Amino acid sequence: SSQWYGKNPLGVGISDDLRLVTANHYSGLQADTESKVKHYGCHCWSEQKLPEGWNLTIDCPLTIQQRTPLRVLHRRSNLVRERQILRAEATRVDDHHYRLELSTQAGTYVKEFVHSDLGR
Repeated sequence: SSQWYGKNPLGVGISDDLRLVTANHYSGLQADTESKVKHYGCHCWSEQKLPEGWNLTIDCPLTIQQRTPLRVLHRRSNLVRERQILRAEATRVDDHHYRLELSTQAGTYVKEFVHSDLGR
């Protein structure tokens, strides 16, 4: 019989046939994950006033080099990873706010792409 956890009425189940797998299984799973595309929407602030009708589209794909962010250094190697920004569009909301829509390669550190990582 399976074990169920959590407050969700459907529960979170752990199958009876849960088993350990080799590292080869994990590396294949990781490769599949990195080929995915993720979509994000960000509400951003600009110190400078944005002109009426302001919009921005960045030519994509854009290849970026990202160092492992400070916030995850305790669990990830400090490497530089190449990632793709597949779509980037910004639309003015008001004088100082805009909405940034991004489509990225999985594994892109979007939070750091949007606001930097202390200038890294």
